[in-house]
Amino acid sequence: MMEPEDPVLLFDKDGRMFVLHDPALAADLIESEDEFLEGYDGRGRPVRAYGEPGQVGLALTTEEPHDQKLRKRVERYYSVFAARHPTRIPPQETDLVAFIRAVAEDWVEE
Repeated sequence: MMEPEDPVLLFDKDGRMFVLHDPALAADLIESEDEFLEGYDGRGRPVRAYGEPGQVGLALTTEEPHDQKLRKRVERYYSVFAARHPTRIPPQETDLVAFIRAVAEDWVEE
């Protein structure tokens, strides 16, 4: 099973975003495998949760980055949740890895 690279961006069904800087800590932060809708690792590859409650881990579903899907998800997050911060727009980096790192650094825990 392939390990995700940090940071991991996780999105719940409402579109909220959470940043996990150490994928090995997934069990401490995710209670069950259906707790989030989708996630992407530091290279833009989709991740899924697996395991029993209290022992949840993250695994890549493919080696292929999902650049546009991830950018759309981040854009939606910013438009819905970060909109209350008047100057907040998604990072504009064209390189996917740089974009993900910038999003993780820009994220503000609600």
